Amino acid sequence: MSFAFRRHGYNLDEFERCEEHGCVVMQVTAQAQPRCLVDWLTERAGRRRVVDVIPRERSRRFVPQEEYNAAGLVLEGGILLPVEQAVEVATGQWDAEVNLSLTGWWVADILYVRGEEGEGVMVELLPPGAGVDEEPGVLLRLHLDILLYLLEDEEIRKYEP
Repeated sequence: MSFAFRRHGYNLDEFERCEEHGCVVMQVTAQAQPRCLVDWLTERAGRRRVVDVIPRERSRRFVPQEEYNAAGLVLEGGILLPVEQAVEVATGQWDAEVNLSLTGWWVADILYVRGEEGEGVMVELLPPGAGVDEEPGVLLRLHLDILLYLLEDEEIRKYEP
């Protein structure tokens, strides 16, 4: 759990969960409709192409090593996917590099996983022109804290000027 979550006293176990995906459901006010993290991300990122890549910060001059050292993929429409880890499916290589070679790849699937090592959002990217189950792609484990903040920020903006 990140410094920001600890600072604000958030505990993922205290959040309501989506019955379909098992992920966090965000509700920012009593008047707001609860928002499933996976449904929100699917609307923003599903089937969209990667248009830019923000490499992992290497210098660590401004951000402590343990905080938000994530690469980012910018998709069509402008959403940022904060990548914690990438796996090349064909080779099984963990910690594959997230770089501009992923430009043009598209989001084929989004799922929420919970297990012994924690929980998080996984995204499958496929190369341009590839269909689902035609070619092996790249699995991305997204930074859950950042995704939750992006969702929370969008939801708050609906109710606050």
